[in-house]
Order: sequence, then C-alpha cells, then structure tokens
Amino acid sequence: MKKTFATILLGLVLAGPLSAGEAIEVNGQRLELKAQARACYLGFVELYDVDYFRDTVGPASCVRLSYLRDIEASTLDEATRKVFEELHGGEFVSMYRAELERVGKAYRSVGPGDQYLYCVGADGAGSLLRDNATVVQLASPDFARRFLQIWVEADDSADAPQWGFGRC
Repeated sequence: MKKTFATILLGLVLAGPLSAGEAIEVNGQRLELKAQARACYLGFVELYDVDYFRDTVGPASCVRLSYLRDIEASTLDEATRKVFEELHGGEFVSMYRAELERVGKAYRSVGPGDQYLYCVGADGAGSLLRDNATVVQLASPDFARRFLQIWVEADDSADAPQWGFGRC
C-alpha cells in the first residue's frame, strides 16, 4: 500500500527508552507509561515524541505528543484526515466527517515544547488537550477508539502496543 506524506508525518517512529515509573492522572484515573516512540519523517526528520499511557486495571489510555519542531495547524488537520482514511476507509471518514472537522478546527500550530494529549476514558469517550487544556471532546466511543488508532492500533496489556503506523 502506498504511504502518503500524512502517514509518514503521523507515523514513522524510532523507539525510545521508557521513563521508569512515569504516570499521569486523567479524570481521577492513574495511567502508567507503557511505551514511548519518536515520530520521524523520512526516518531522520524528528517531528514529535509519543508517550503511551494505560490504566493498569481498566480500558483508559492516552497518547501524549511532544512536538520537536514547528508544524502548521492545517498540516496537522490534513495529516489526521489522510491517516484516518488510510486506517479506516472512506466510509468511516464520511460517517465521522463532523468529528474530524471538530478536531481539525481545534488544532493550533505547534512548535518545540508544545504538547497534545489524546485520551480515551473508561467510558469510551475521547478528549484532546493542548498544553493541559481540553480543546475538543469526542462523545462517540467508536470514533474515539478509531482516532486513538492513528497512534496505537492495538494493545495487549502484557506486551508493547501495536503502533498504528510504520516505524523507522
């Protein structure tokens, strides 16, 4: 399958070491750091670091993206739509057009040090936060799960997650 710039932008990673014992608290739930990666374009242009957090006893999980360079909001929006379509197909893009538009409108340009945190709670709803402030909430559990799959396609609690993207 042909990979687009968007797939590479949101996807190619170089695995990094875990920070022992790191955890975050989201809506009263403690999520522990399970895996880390570095997203790259063309295998060497570093874009952002990815930290994957998971509730050890429940379904809640988060990905934290810590940006390493400037990326325009329109590029984030375009890449999100393209990768979502590559993962789930045009039928789901049509079904979730309104949700994708809400996410796209919520994006702001990023620079080194900026962060987005995307979480799927125990109730299945999703929340996108920018520098610790909620920018959009996603009520549909199916869309929230599919959106998370941009970064984490599957997770077996005993093993490392199956990333939703190719790695460099």
